[in-house]
Amino acid sequence: MKKFVVTFTLSPAVRIDPLLQNIDLTFNEFDGTKRVVISKIEEKTGEQSVQTGLFLRVFIDAENVQEAKEHAKGFVDGVIGLITLVTGVGLQIPTENLAYEVTPNVEKREFLQIFFDPAKIQLSRRTLDHKFLMKIIDHIFKKDSSSHHCIARAMRWYRMGALTFDIFDKYSCFWIGLEALNPILQQKLSVKDDLTTCPNPQCGHKWVSSPTISGIRAFIKDTLHISSQFYQRFHSLRIDLMHGKCELGKIQNDAIELTPKLAETLFRAICFVLDIEDWQSLPYRSILESIPIRMEIEGKLVEGEPTSLGTDGKDPYLEPSHDVASIRVLEDGSITFDGISNFIARIEPFKTFQLSEIRMYGDKEIKGAIKGTEVKKGR
Repeated sequence: MKKFVVTFTLSPAVRIDPLLQNIDLTFNEFDGTKRVVISKIEEKTGEQSVQTGLFLRVFIDAENVQEAKEHAKGFVDGVIGLITLVTGVGLQIPTENLAYEVTPNVEKREFLQIFFDPAKIQLSRRTLDHKFLMKIIDHIFKKDSSSHHCIARAMRWYRMGALTFDIFDKYSCFWIGLEALNPILQQKLSVKDDLTTCPNPQCGHKWVSSPTISGIRAFIKDTLHISSQFYQRFHSLRIDLMHGKCELGKIQNDAIELTPKLAETLFRAICFVLDIEDWQSLPYRSILESIPIRMEIEGKLVEGEPTSLGTDGKDPYLEPSHDVASIRVLEDGSITFDGISNFIARIEPFKTFQLSEIRMYGDKEIKGAIKGTEVKKGR
């Protein structure tokens, strides 16, 4: 195993006691010791510095830099949950920005830096289908007013699932949205709550012990005609998440696969209860991520000691500058732009940064390519 440092930023956040420089926490977990140092992000306002966020530096063992980043993300999420529990302040998921190796006595150390939305231009995406919007509004007001609150809650949970980055939170939001529709689905599909049977064979009495999700089950299996296997997987994942039946790492792949399918299921369930024609074959527009582009630069830090990789005792990092040359909106509504990004390696003198790979990530609607790279060694 190699030793890594992974850094995160969180802003806005909560304040650290002014008498403390930082908070140093160590956790002895089943998969090894993890340590996080939490310090202040401050900004100067007039003659006074005001804390605006938190900077978290995680020390973790892993096989490689990508594994270190992923394991540190889950660990930090738990730490932020503890802070929310203590303070009552709802905090966003911290943003990872840097991961690098600090294994002693090695010549080359793994390095990874992440840049979110490097163009720094928040482009509006997708064209609003105003006719479909007006149709939905018209169908809502044609429904009995007693069902309005269920439909409104389902749409709100759909929006909440689209907003969050965390895959487990997304899944939970979409499932709760279906539960909000369950009473209407039961009514439209003429199904009742499941009955509980007395375990005494001499009794055999049946009754509804608690409200059930029979409407969701009937919609998915009998109306939407998704296989019963998918319904069982949807429901099993819901139980694992809601009731803590399984470690999150063991169900992450299932969540990644099933969440988009569950989002579409909620969309079609909303259209179904609104009596929209062709609800089953309507073109579905999948959920887009809020941050459309992520850039990762991976490389090696050559030579140096783990405590002196960056300048002035800081973390080694790449200082970016981005220049968007042109932005064009095409006839089909898609947006294209060209730009140039430059990075200066801020590392200790007489050390070298070796570029391994530059990767770009985006959602399903983003396409692009890196036209070329050039590496120059500073004087």
